[in-house]
Amino acid sequence: MTCMQARTRELLCALLATLFLAVTSIPGFAGVAGVTGISSFTGGDGSFKRVLREGIVIGIADDYPFTYQDTKTKEMDGLDVRVFRMVTKLLGIEKVSWQIVQFDAMIPGLIAKRWDVAADNIHENPKRLAVIDFTSPAYWYGSTLAVHTGNPKNIHTAADLAGKVVGTVRGSFNHNFLEKRKDLKELKLYTTNESEFADLAAGRIDVTMEDDIKVGLFIKQHPGVPMEVATGYAPSLEEYGYARYGIRKDDIDLNHAISRAIDELRAKREGIPKVLEDGGLGLRNMWYWPVK
Repeated sequence: MTCMQARTRELLCALLATLFLAVTSIPGFAGVAGVTGISSFTGGDGSFKRVLREGIVIGIADDYPFTYQDTKTKEMDGLDVRVFRMVTKLLGIEKVSWQIVQFDAMIPGLIAKRWDVAADNIHENPKRLAVIDFTSPAYWYGSTLAVHTGNPKNIHTAADLAGKVVGTVRGSFNHNFLEKRKDLKELKLYTTNESEFADLAAGRIDVTMEDDIKVGLFIKQHPGVPMEVATGYAPSLEEYGYARYGIRKDDIDLNHAISRAIDELRAKREGIPKVLEDGGLGLRNMWYWPVK
């Protein structure tokens, strides 16, 4: 080999080494745990590093089918629990603990730092945005009206709620939506859907405004229960929304990490789409805007 050839070979090797370092350092080849396309979730507040080091506490409610404790296995389960098991695995968060509380206690407990995330999904609204922040959207669903079998009060539209006893879960989006109305005979608030639907079946309330997912699954799982979905109800756009998760305003790094993981899991066929299908929903619930 001549000196010229040796020099050329040395230059070529140096060029390839430089190219390799450049390519493997760009976002497409870097990653945090299983999330590619980004080199870190460290913006300076240290919240993501904190949960990697100390673990994450996730606050949920007894809110079937989204979050609940299985009575047989005693394990936490539900659509949002399964989503967060994937999120924490993808991000490499090894220590995960759960706190189950009443629905209306999730946000106060989050603010008080009793847990790091409110993971029984909640819709964002101005009142909630004043005190907490939200992650990227995971999936969507909307509201419906459930009535006693045969619809004896002839309730089909929002206008038909006037003069009626209406039930919903305390602290929910529907609670905030309904409490603005001054024409209801009574707004009755519940801590669980089971007690709410029991009162409807017993005729103690006239109608409930609830998530369409919950009503449909409850009727399906309780054959013969004297309740049905009111026909003709067309929810307003305000009653629809993406399922998101609550995070403290100061935990920007953690929000960034969880939101990015949610986005990645929405893009994987075995990610959030499979969670929805396994939970009785479908790919239609991936998008807020109409998809055939």
